Amino acid sequence: MMYYTHLAFGFLVSLLSIEFFNIQNKLIFILIVVFFSIFPDIDERKSKIGRKNKTLSTIINFIFGHRGFFHSIYIPLIFYFIFYYINNEIGIAILVGYFSHLFMDAITKNGIRPLYPIINKKINGPIKTNSILEKILFLVIIFLISYFLLIYL
Repeated sequence: MMYYTHLAFGFLVSLLSIEFFNIQNKLIFILIVVFFSIFPDIDERKSKIGRKNKTLSTIINFIFGHRGFFHSIYIPLIFYFIFYYINNEIGIAILVGYFSHLFMDAITKNGIRPLYPIINKKINGPIKTNSILEKILFLVIIFLISYFLLIYL
């Protein structure tokens, strides 16, 4: 998925999660979810976040490759357990944002390997990155964001 689709989906999921998890610090929660909705692509030097953090991205890509360990469930779970005990809302926000990214990449043709490196099985879907289908999905997400913002306001 393109970064803007990840950002939009992260924002949508954050709005839905606020009520579900009874979040008190809504703005901070949304910002953390949205940031972590693009964070996993730090493993790709040409991604939006990779270009902003070239040295770190190059190191991570060299060690893990793209859509390897940073696109598995282990990194978000590690972050969650670390931050949950500092502040449970931050831990939840990290988990929600990161998993939103993994979900969106899982529905692309390239897919993800969620249990890598322990299990190498790939999960993938029908959407080609940056295709017309992704652009339609992006518009649907924007529509849903607008709808839920109208409900909350």
